[in-house]
Amino acid sequence: MTALPGKGGVLDGALVDLVPQRVADRMAARIGAEHLVQVRADSFKERSANAWFRGTARRREIFVKLYARQDRAVVERLVARSLGPACSTRLLDSGTAPDLGGYAVFDWERLVPLPPTADSAAAAGRLLAAVHETAPPGAAPLQDQTPCEAHLETQLSALAAEAPDLYGLIRGRLAEPALSTLVREAGRRSVTAPRVLLHGDFSLRNVARGAGGREVVFDFERAALGPFEVDLQRLWDRELAAIRGGRTAFTAAYRQERDTDPGPPDPVLLDFARLSCAVSTLTAARRTDDPDFEAEGLTILKVLR
Repeated sequence: MTALPGKGGVLDGALVDLVPQRVADRMAARIGAEHLVQVRADSFKERSANAWFRGTARRREIFVKLYARQDRAVVERLVARSLGPACSTRLLDSGTAPDLGGYAVFDWERLVPLPPTADSAAAAGRLLAAVHETAPPGAAPLQDQTPCEAHLETQLSALAAEAPDLYGLIRGRLAEPALSTLVREAGRRSVTAPRVLLHGDFSLRNVARGAGGREVVFDFERAALGPFEVDLQRLWDRELAAIRGGRTAFTAAYRQERDTDPGPPDPVLLDFARLSCAVSTLTAARRTDDPDFEAEGLTILKVLR
């Protein structure tokens, strides 16, 4: 493995499969754990650029996350502390290990995935509201995810590098009056839209039931700032649409849980978020050679008429 330029870590940003045991041993020595073993993803689609470990430290079961990017390690640490253990996994320790990279140590907790039901959609709505009601930690290097043409152009540049054919397809769609108007109007509305602490990668994969049946949300390394609609991009079409009454249950629970009801999602900002999701999905699909994932991105693009 080679380090990311300027990051000083052992992970190179590629999807992690199997890391040498010596990496786990060095991390164990760093945090005072008796032993660590790697936790590998259950499927190719669930692989990450980060490495995960499980073990014990001072007779306590722990979960350790080793990050490919130091900035994301900092963001997750600060957001996890701000949100607290009431609705997330408990952060025990964090830091940067020389030649390994940024890491975080969490209490190990058996997490049960939420089934694809309307009740689960409502639970997801409550959890996202809890994130959005959390004050953004001032020291966190949070990116601005406000919908605008510049943000979309950055995404399109990444797509062009991975898949010129898909880039051409989306460029053609953006030339159509409906989508070109959408992009301009989203930029205009985002100027006055309230900004919240965004999860940044919210989906049913990042929520679960923990100890005592409590609902928890996790994985905050992509947290950012922007209108709340941005956080709906990954689950609106992929997950909520597949659940009978899913969107209605999610939206009702989300609005009820917010301190001040923000009203229904702004349709223009939501559609821009869906467009952004389609582009990022297509880019990731080509990068990982995942035709099923590519089909998901094309489906989102198709329904944006």
